[in-house]
Amino acid sequence: MVFLKLNLTRKLIIGRLSCPTLTIKSTPLATSWETQGDFIFFRTTCTQLGTWNWNFGLEILCEDHEYWVKALKGDEIFKDGVKLDDEVKKPLNFGDTFTMIKRRNDISGGLAIFSFEKREYRNLLEYCRKTCASDNAKELNFMLDRNQLIFSKVLSHLSVRSLKNARLVCRHWDEEVTPVLQKKCAIKFVDDWKTFNPSLKFSPYIGEMRNVSGWPNWKITFPDLPAKEDDQKNFGAKFVIDLNWFLKPRRGHLVKTLSLRGDILSDQDYGLRLDTVSRFEDTLEELCVHFEMRLCNSDGTEKEFSSRPGLCFKVLKKLSLELSESMFSSSQARPDTLTASWMKTWADAVKHVTSISIIGEDILGSRFVQELQTTGTSRYKNLREITLTCKPEDGINFLADLNQPLSKMTLTIPLKNRHLPDFEDLLKKFAPSLELLSFRVSMDKLKKKSRFLMNMPRFPKLKSLDIHFGEDDFLEDGNWYCFIKNVPRLSLAFPPLPGSRDDVIDYGRHLPEIRSIVVTPNMGEDDEDDFWDTYSDLIDSLLPNEVGQSCKTLQNFVILRDDIEPETLYLQAARLPEIFPNVRNEWMVSLRGMIDN
Repeated sequence: MVFLKLNLTRKLIIGRLSCPTLTIKSTPLATSWETQGDFIFFRTTCTQLGTWNWNFGLEILCEDHEYWVKALKGDEIFKDGVKLDDEVKKPLNFGDTFTMIKRRNDISGGLAIFSFEKREYRNLLEYCRKTCASDNAKELNFMLDRNQLIFSKVLSHLSVRSLKNARLVCRHWDEEVTPVLQKKCAIKFVDDWKTFNPSLKFSPYIGEMRNVSGWPNWKITFPDLPAKEDDQKNFGAKFVIDLNWFLKPRRGHLVKTLSLRGDILSDQDYGLRLDTVSRFEDTLEELCVHFEMRLCNSDGTEKEFSSRPGLCFKVLKKLSLELSESMFSSSQARPDTLTASWMKTWADAVKHVTSISIIGEDILGSRFVQELQTTGTSRYKNLREITLTCKPEDGINFLADLNQPLSKMTLTIPLKNRHLPDFEDLLKKFAPSLELLSFRVSMDKLKKKSRFLMNMPRFPKLKSLDIHFGEDDFLEDGNWYCFIKNVPRLSLAFPPLPGSRDDVIDYGRHLPEIRSIVVTPNMGEDDEDDFWDTYSDLIDSLLPNEVGQSCKTLQNFVILRDDIEPETLYLQAARLPEIFPNVRNEWMVSLRGMIDN
């Protein structure tokens, strides 16, 4: 079944016209467009709809020239003078009228009457030809193909799968859905090792993409091109020529989001990616680049890659860099420090971004952060969101130089004990504006099972807090894990309330907007006892001392693995449902039920 539903809690407005809520259901695979027939939503002779508040919903079902109607739950709607049952669908015929109370400022203002009728015009063009100059131009007709703004707003909330099914309902729906799919989906140019020449794939796209400007999202995975001296059949040259042919500006590509992937084994590979992305420097709003690079030559010296002075993304808002060393890199040890002069091109090009995400290897992340700092942090005045995978000291130094407010800050590499004082200063600096904070703390080489506090400021806007600690380790999949067995115990201290010496949390003052707290580490082989022995101090520090205090804003509280039973091993488990009444995590619901019983 296909569900197209206008939001009940939001009024969709065209000019001053508020549109009632409508749900249409149909069975596109069972019946054709001709069998289902044409619809209009509603027709009314009222000329002052814009002054009234509408809050009702109808559900219309159709199949094989038959129609049914049902009021949405709780709505009082009358069909031909008889109140509709919101539990039972009723037969619906063309000409049936619906009556409901209309209100202004929540005060009743009489009745509104609508009718269900057959569409007079099959499409927008026919309607315009016959009615644009007629005396009926003021008549308000809610028609699927006329009110494209309404229909587009409905479609924008549907999943891609539902949109693809909706195209099967009828020709008009297909025409409306296709542009929405173009905006939601991404065109993928994927290298297939079974394909002798990947460049052969570009021709079919030209045939299919009649309106290329309507496809703003692209994903390009570059093939592994042979070196020039080894390319006797000009395989690589052919691919480059065909790619450039496909990307010609005259084709009207209006690419707003772009993802580039593929190994960079030579300067030729790097130049190809740089040439590709530079074609969209005037239109790109979001760029994701995955660089898997051969950093060193066979003798262990650093490779040199081309620079591109003058590259500038004028409207780019989000940059995501995944920097890692290629699996084809030399087995010899790489230099202790990397020059990576090619990074200056990217640091200069992304001055206007609001979001930067750097993931991958910390040595490459550190080098990029250093380049950003060398370029001058004052040039990144729009930056509001940042994710850093780099050496902690490099990340802290860069953030310390930023003078604008940040809304999101994520450090993926665990902080050492020596970094914490400077990090606490950073938290104070950005606390007034932060909405998301995520970091890790390493307990390596600290006295086992010792206890220490981390000082937290007041966060007036923070909605999401994610904090882990333990012995850190870097695994082959590129992730850092914090193992917790026999490590020091961390807890949080918040500024004491006026007239109090206690540094315990008070959510109304310290975290008034908090929605999510995550404190669960990746435990590896550690068992349940290790978790509670290590993390109970941290969780205790997130609970108010005074009985009766609660945090009604919190909706997500992740502290456990699925196989952990909190009621048996956490001493304060019984307090959690009372302190966080609106948390609906599965484990919390289960715990609440056990306590109630």
